[in-house]
Amino acid sequence: MPNPIRITPIGGLGEVGRNMMVVEHDDVRIVIDCGIGFPHGSERGLGVETYLPDVRALRGRPIDAVLLTHAHDDHCAALAHLIRTGTPVGRIVSLPFTVAMTEAKLSEHDLPIPPLEAVDPGQEVAIGPIRAEFIRVAHSIPDAAAIALHTSIGTVVTTGDYKLDATGQDTRRQVDRARLTALGDAGVIAMLGDSTNAPLPGRTPSEATTIEPLNDVVDEASGRIILTSFSSQIDRVDHAILAADRTHRQVMLLGRSMRRNVKIAERLKEIHSPNLPPLGKREVEGNPKAMIICTGSQAEEFAVLSRAARGEHPDLNPGNGDTVIFASRPVPGNEGPVEELQAMLRMRGARVVTHQDAPIHVSGHARADEIAEMIRMLRPTSVIPIHGEQPMLAAQAEIAIANGVDAANVHVGQNGDVIEVSPTGLALVDQVDAIAVPAGSDGLPLEAGEPG
Repeated sequence: MPNPIRITPIGGLGEVGRNMMVVEHDDVRIVIDCGIGFPHGSERGLGVETYLPDVRALRGRPIDAVLLTHAHDDHCAALAHLIRTGTPVGRIVSLPFTVAMTEAKLSEHDLPIPPLEAVDPGQEVAIGPIRAEFIRVAHSIPDAAAIALHTSIGTVVTTGDYKLDATGQDTRRQVDRARLTALGDAGVIAMLGDSTNAPLPGRTPSEATTIEPLNDVVDEASGRIILTSFSSQIDRVDHAILAADRTHRQVMLLGRSMRRNVKIAERLKEIHSPNLPPLGKREVEGNPKAMIICTGSQAEEFAVLSRAARGEHPDLNPGNGDTVIFASRPVPGNEGPVEELQAMLRMRGARVVTHQDAPIHVSGHARADEIAEMIRMLRPTSVIPIHGEQPMLAAQAEIAIANGVDAANVHVGQNGDVIEVSPTGLALVDQVDAIAVPAGSDGLPLEAGEPG
């Protein structure tokens, strides 16, 4: 009897964030993603900004490769924590933008960096007897990928974070339906599926649908514009830069990760450079043609926008006449702090525009109809819902069963489950510790509190 594939989620089940999965087969150990998690609003009062995955279960045996689906912090920002624990990591592999972002993040730590390997979509990488293939999907960051692991007993596919957006700016933003369908035709024994939006009916709108509403908000603004977003939301930043060009506004980037990420995106031609010269620090105050693009959309205590709202930022003082655009929405559980930040900005006289006022944000995650389509393309024997709180995982399970997957081969689990997958199904065989580790206990510097 051939050995089954052993899959252990370390994070990402029962929570949004802290995504990390261990896959073991034929003496090969692979980690898929290694991200940080975010506390719910009430937990922030305890002084914890982020959580790390519990990597104790990985000690004692090397990791042959870490494969990254994309470069969002909840999928890659805990790599320094993993390396610091001393577990040997053979190499880190992903698509080019993800590798460039990961290299930049790791270079900020005094740590030995494992070899970084950039591959193209469709390219296979040999990890011992396992072949790993990266398949392009659409998400809210460049170079997002699903990963297929081709093993001696069959193929396992993790979708990564995705939506089935067919109207991206170019083919690099579109899901490769043809390849996913071909994988299904060849046979997929298990799918690990993004569950974040599984409870929501229908389909997630395209990223392109935010362009015109954002242009409208920019057109209406008579004074300065301060736009905040995740620094990794490159398409949204790109839309803001194009809106600034169209209205002859000069751009200033504030926040270390914002400047770094945009520089990487420019180098890899994933973003437009502004037509006009960038604003200097002395040109921002009172300049009605300024557009400031900054970090702090999640009300992180020391990020640019929070410091500015408290009057503590040396280069940004929001007030009367300013329009502050939140081109993102709060991470689940973080709604309270974000609303408090918006209230502070309004008290200073700024006009605040959020996704509730105009459709300037769309999710990067598939809704129910898209998940059903993904399952129909891959036609997996087994499904393990990942990336989401328990109701989200349960919703993905229901979609899988409704689309022909045997209920006995659908596992709604929790972090630490040890699941064995074979061509005929799956079984829960063990449980390991997989708690959320407060970042402070590791001493890991985090971008959430970066200086601006």
